[in-house]
Amino acid sequence: MPLHVITVYHNTSGRFRPYTSADTLREVISHCRELPAIVELEQVAEWLFNLFNADLEALEQARENPGGESGFLLACTYRLLRLRSLSVGDVVAITAGEHTTWLSCDPAGWRRIVAPEQPARQTLVTAIGEAVRTRRHG
Repeated sequence: MPLHVITVYHNTSGRFRPYTSADTLREVISHCRELPAIVELEQVAEWLFNLFNADLEALEQARENPGGESGFLLACTYRLLRLRSLSVGDVVAITAGEHTTWLSCDPAGWRRIVAPEQPARQTLVTAIGEAVRTRRHG
């Protein structure tokens, strides 16, 4: 199974409305995962949407299912970083090799979009540092 890099971007221009090319995106988390060669990338984005909006107790109960443990840990990391829910207008990028597919969360499903102008990047280490500082001072 090929390795994919899945990156989530929050839309900082506005929430709960479809993404436009004028919106500003900020990378909030990325995840490497092996996926079958034949996979609908919209299903991967929907899996992330469910992980980042589901109750952790429900995800914990599914840990023994295939992929349940890694999904649970990814959702826990997302929550520990104090990230808001994945919402309409946010974007997911899925990269396999040299090819990246960009998907925007729409009110009903996912829409393929053209690669945005250089979204703001943030490493996981930076995100963890910010979350720790916020927790200490907030």
